Amino acid sequence: MIKLTSTEFDAGTVIHNFDCDFTVTTAGDGLWGCEPGRQVRVTGICVIHTAFDDSINTRVDVTHGSTWDIYTDTAFESAVSGALGFDVGFTEQGMQEDGLASMEV
Repeated sequence: MIKLTSTEFDAGTVIHNFDCDFTVTTAGDGLWGCEPGRQVRVTGICVIHTAFDDSINTRVDVTHGSTWDIYTDTAFESAVSGALGFDVGFTEQGMQEDGLASMEV
């Protein structure tokens, strides 16, 4: 389940906040040792569109109930992409936190 709860506008930036309640079963194919079959609950997604020069940059912050080592897990990427209706991928490893996945379009 994913539900838009708010949209904010601020000087070239549009922020969409979603409440979520779905579980992802990890594939275990990420680079940092997340085992296959881990159950990861997703509780929120924040999509931030920022205008920069002649392009739009889209950052996606995903609140979840796991550790940062889900980084690059394809099942997690696929589930978040499916929930949003567009493809997202993880940003760099140093941007990941326990409980928060940093992703982008």
